[in-house]
Amino acid sequence: MTRRTAVVNISGDHEESVLQLAKHLGVAKIRRKVFSVIYGRGSRPKSKKQIMAAADIPAKGANAQQVQDALDHLTKHHLIVRVDNDGKVNDGSRYLYEKDATVRANRQAIVRYADNRKAASTVATKRNPIVRVVPNFRSVTKRELKKKKHLAILYLTASPPEEGRLRVDAEVRLVQESIRKSKFRDNVSVQYSPAADLNSLIDGLNEVKPQVVHFSGHGNESGLVTDTGKVGGRAVDGLSFDLLAKAIAATDTPPKVVVLSACKSSGAKKDLLPAVQILISMRETVSDIAAVNFAHRFYAALASGQSVDASFRQGKVAVESASINEADIPEMLHGSDVIPRKLILV
Repeated sequence: MTRRTAVVNISGDHEESVLQLAKHLGVAKIRRKVFSVIYGRGSRPKSKKQIMAAADIPAKGANAQQVQDALDHLTKHHLIVRVDNDGKVNDGSRYLYEKDATVRANRQAIVRYADNRKAASTVATKRNPIVRVVPNFRSVTKRELKKKKHLAILYLTASPPEEGRLRVDAEVRLVQESIRKSKFRDNVSVQYSPAADLNSLIDGLNEVKPQVVHFSGHGNESGLVTDTGKVGGRAVDGLSFDLLAKAIAATDTPPKVVVLSACKSSGAKKDLLPAVQILISMRETVSDIAAVNFAHRFYAALASGQSVDASFRQGKVAVESASINEADIPEMLHGSDVIPRKLILV
């Protein structure tokens, strides 16, 4: 028996081969009947007459030619194997048709993709390496945004050259990028005020009416190091926690949260807590790395609708990931009547 062997690159590109076979199988009625008979029970090759009888296709009119066309198509595209009839079947047929080993092994997938071209289009192959970016957030409708509160953040930084430069500019950039990627980014605004001093704070409180005031810079147990803004002269100035608290209280809409990303800023607890609901500060000296990682993760969480408590905890996780020895330096302080896990600012 002379066998014509189908050559299919099933090992080199399995998915591509299966999809091509499915495409050539198609959904033509007679072709599918012929295919089903050949891949039905039994392993012996069948003649065209046997196939027509098994498929219940009458041998009249154009049926015989249609079946022959189907057999030629399936053979051409390596879905079946045609062999010479050397006496196996005594019905006068020249050729017999049998299963192809590769197609038999992948028959279910071939038939499935032939029936469902949409499913076939989602299969990645070497020629078509489908890459889909699946967002890790649900899209937000305009109606939902309207129901949300607007969060205004006054972001003050000060790093006068006499005190040693801090990467507060990089910190602000990362915070802004994190907010832009957040779920409720359209409901969050950041007013950035570099080289800040007491006047910067008061002007920001009046103009922005922020729910959060953030300060990044140098500090100590008694206050913050601010910047006079002078060029060519001494730029260092100071702002005591007592004066900071008075400035915050001297507004009709004081912020709910104050974040002091400065060394040993937990000393502000006594002065600030009567003026604000929550104070986030640093127990000890804090590095640039820890401050930057805390800030961008904290605000990303706030802008995604997380509570102040959850946002703070996410910030601490970011600090621990970047600088494990500083994991316990950020501290959240609040009055006994405040529940941070219930305070959601967006």
